[in-house]
Amino acid sequence: MLIRFLSLLFLYCLITTPALAAIKSSTDKIVDTFMQLDLDESETVSFEEYQSMVNERAQSRFEAMDANGDEEITDMEYRDFWRDNKAKWYRLQR
Repeated sequence: MLIRFLSLLFLYCLITTPALAAIKSSTDKIVDTFMQLDLDESETVSFEEYQSMVNERAQSRFEAMDANGDEEITDMEYRDFWRDNKAKWYRLQR
């Protein structure tokens, strides 16, 4: 009787919880995020879709470096940006 109960409980748990295959690895999550660049829903990322993301990030980073907003980056602006932000993009210890 106990074995039957435990078997039914096990089957219930299998039915009511997501399958193990639904658990995503870190690589799966990165690929899913990358595939969000597919704006035309073609299930592929074109160079233009990828380039759009690169340009947006470059523009954002440039604006962050250009502390005074004059659309030019001085040596000091870049030094300050690098000092304040390098840990976001680079591992300091290997």
